[in-house]
Amino acid sequence: MSELWVFVESFERAERIVLSGDEGRHVAARRLRPGDPLVAFDGAGHTGLARIESADRRGVAIRVETLEEVTPPADVWRLATAIPKGERLAILLPMLTQLAVPVWQPLVLEDSAVRSLDVESARMRRILVESAKLARRPWLLEVRPPCDLATLLGAVGRAERVCFGDRAGERTGVPSDAATVVIGPEAGFSAAELAALRQVGATAVTLGPHNMRIETAAVAAAATRLASSLRD
Repeated sequence: MSELWVFVESFERAERIVLSGDEGRHVAARRLRPGDPLVAFDGAGHTGLARIESADRRGVAIRVETLEEVTPPADVWRLATAIPKGERLAILLPMLTQLAVPVWQPLVLEDSAVRSLDVESARMRRILVESAKLARRPWLLEVRPPCDLATLLGAVGRAERVCFGDRAGERTGVPSDAATVVIGPEAGFSAAELAALRQVGATAVTLGPHNMRIETAAVAAAATRLASSLRD
């Protein structure tokens, strides 16, 4: 069985760390005892092999035995999507974390049903941390503040390849060199948004024969891009 991953805010060069309430309860739920091994991580590329030092009603303390700094991913690209409704966000973010997406850019488009998102909220933080723990990923998914399509495309470099989801796409799946991938709402992109995408030379890619929810299309885009990069 793989070792449990626990999140710490910072290692701060300390060998002994007292886990937060949520993390301590997670350890207790697994019935781990003093001396049992686990992996601590801070979401910023640092992981530490550790052992439980104490576990009682006062909390859980671990002792870090070795600390490693993981090199940031070399393939940095962004997946920009309309914002899913309600609990569907909690489906999207873990999937993107598992599929090695480095950056998620929430978009507010003409036909967006959700037009705001607090990316600094405690709920968002919990989702990102739990997603990384599940994926055994040292880096948290980077979530940027919502923006509109014009702002996104204005930040695209001239040499960057942009792709967007479209059932009548020119190619199947997302290529490995796509630096920005754009997914619209269930209602699709407006005529003005399609024109803006075409103006920057974006490539339309088909992700399947049917209309998809935002999170389904986002996962399909991330999965096909990852598969392309593994083949290349």
